[in-house]
Amino acid sequence: MNNQPAYFCLSILLGASAHSAFAAPINAVIGLDNSQIVETSQQLSLTPNTGSLLPLQENFAPITHLENNLNANWFDLINKKVRVEHKQRDLNYTGTLAKIENNTRSFVLSNKEFSMTLPMDDFYLIPLENPSTAETKPESKADADKTAPYKVSYQTNELSWSPQLSLIFENDKVSVSQQALIHNNSSSTIQVQDSLLHYSRSTAPQLFKAERNSLAMSADRPDINYQDNEVSYSLGGGTLSIAPYSNTLIPLPSSDSNIDSQTHKAKLYTYGNSSGKIDLNFYNNLSFSFEKNGLPGEYKTFWKRGDLLIPGNTVRLETVREGSSVDVMTNKSQDITGYLTLVSASSQKLPSTQVWEATIENHSNTAQKYSIEQSTNGVVDILEGNDAVPINANSLLVSGEIQANSKQTITYKIDVKN
Repeated sequence: MNNQPAYFCLSILLGASAHSAFAAPINAVIGLDNSQIVETSQQLSLTPNTGSLLPLQENFAPITHLENNLNANWFDLINKKVRVEHKQRDLNYTGTLAKIENNTRSFVLSNKEFSMTLPMDDFYLIPLENPSTAETKPESKADADKTAPYKVSYQTNELSWSPQLSLIFENDKVSVSQQALIHNNSSSTIQVQDSLLHYSRSTAPQLFKAERNSLAMSADRPDINYQDNEVSYSLGGGTLSIAPYSNTLIPLPSSDSNIDSQTHKAKLYTYGNSSGKIDLNFYNNLSFSFEKNGLPGEYKTFWKRGDLLIPGNTVRLETVREGSSVDVMTNKSQDITGYLTLVSASSQKLPSTQVWEATIENHSNTAQKYSIEQSTNGVVDILEGNDAVPINANSLLVSGEIQANSKQTITYKIDVKN
């Protein structure tokens, strides 16, 4: 028996929520910028993007009534009780939506205490009641035949998601933590069922004025799937409800890996006329392999100390596949310092024979690995120095291990030519 994920939602709503009857669940491929929806044609849950409506049957009556414009939800709620919230300020009103002035993009809101005209573009609209079926004009049999429900697919910008990705380091372990933040940018509650998250490119999450968040937790989560050169994640057969203008956070598969190595790395570019000490800026680099497939993108790094998380650098990982290895620069090294000195040069112009001296100091109580990548302004040959090796035509690498609380000096000679 396949166990489908069961979602338990804890909603934290700032302000009043809309208490409307849930529409039928929709099936969606939720993308980073928009979603591809499949539902019946009887009543669309979201506003379709212009030109994206696709009937999923060959023979169908004209469907002009399905092409809602950008403000269709406002017109549907005329003479209904609504709540409007300002998109930027801590300002909200409750009343009856009395009138829409489409030319001036404004609306009239009234109740027993006031009647005011407000700009539509400055407010979110939240319905507090649904149109009564008694108010609906009866349809003729011919009209009913034309509007018989059938499956349609369309694209909408009102539903999207963004990944939240983290690497948490603790001792010799790293936790690959992944979540999905699903965005409902519509004025109605959305119920999602039998749907997929689709990863196509990195994008910044859309934030709302009163950040409404839900945390959905699942005990049984499928893996992230790589198929047809696409990255997707199944939300399972359970129903996930997302409140209007809200963000819902759900877990994605996470994994733990052993840290294979830790190296303090420095990179610099040198010339034959360099003088004095050139400071080496070392950065902490950790290498590990992924235990599971994951999402590519930008990962925040953290060092775990007890129950606290210390932020590090943000790194971009292009390949997150099971068994693949990665080298991550977490933060500037506080344990290793050093400098490079040009001891002598046969000429300030090329060709030039140069003697360099690298001085490294370990301030910690444990031995540390280090590497220095030095790029030159010509083709380089190493003449002397066992600790220096070429890595390409113009660069060399000095690497090794330094004992705790010690200082080390490495001398090497190179020939740099055009």
